[in-house]
Amino acid sequence: MLFWRVPAPNEALLISGSKRDKEATQFRIVTGHGSFVLPVKQQARMLSLALREAEIVEECITNQGIRLNVRAVAAFKVGDDQASIANAARRFLSEQDRMEVLVGRVFAGHLRSIIGGLTVEQIIRERDRVAQEVKDGSHSEMEKLGIVVDALEIHEIEDSSGYINNLAAPHAAAVASQARIAKARAELEAAQRELEAAASRPRSPSGRPSWPRSAWRRRSAARPTRRPTASARSPKPRRTRTRPGRRRCARATRS
Repeated sequence: MLFWRVPAPNEALLISGSKRDKEATQFRIVTGHGSFVLPVKQQARMLSLALREAEIVEECITNQGIRLNVRAVAAFKVGDDQASIANAARRFLSEQDRMEVLVGRVFAGHLRSIIGGLTVEQIIRERDRVAQEVKDGSHSEMEKLGIVVDALEIHEIEDSSGYINNLAAPHAAAVASQARIAKARAELEAAQRELEAAASRPRSPSGRPSWPRSAWRRRSAARPTRRPTASARSPKPRRTRTRPGRRRCARATRS
């Protein structure tokens, strides 16, 4: 009885148990189409060719002796050619779930060696160069494992000593100073324009700037009504007080 097995587009069918030539591999690799598998004489296994992602978090030391915590991500997969599939099958067929961990360790070792020969400034400014050097350094090992690296990116670079923050402090202070100077210049120009506008207004014969009638109405409406002061009120009649001697003389003359 024969079984027909068809691998998915991102899988490779590995059939072992059949007689092969001495120079060929010990198993048959089938991709893109199906094949018959004898249930007792042959055994079929699937190897995933899908894209995988390995996260690398490593503590590295630069040539300045500064410790950096570097976080990188590598995207890789098993190669599509027969040699890459055969190499990956011999190493990862029974441990496909741990492929990310094993590949991540290889990248971590190369990342430490590359960063150890660079300064912090070079690592920050030339991240693409660091990633490319890590890929080039691990190319031979990845080829032996049957792995093809599609991308390697450095996401974060942190240090506990505060060296990176100290590098950015002078630039931040310079930018803040330029912002304050620009703000002061803008305020000064605005004040000068206001003075020029006030000087260019036509003036009345009294010397005051001639405001439009609508402006005078608004100003008069906005003025509060003032109560008349005590000096402005009408004076009260003043009472004359006569002395006691004069009052007696006046009574005597009346009588």
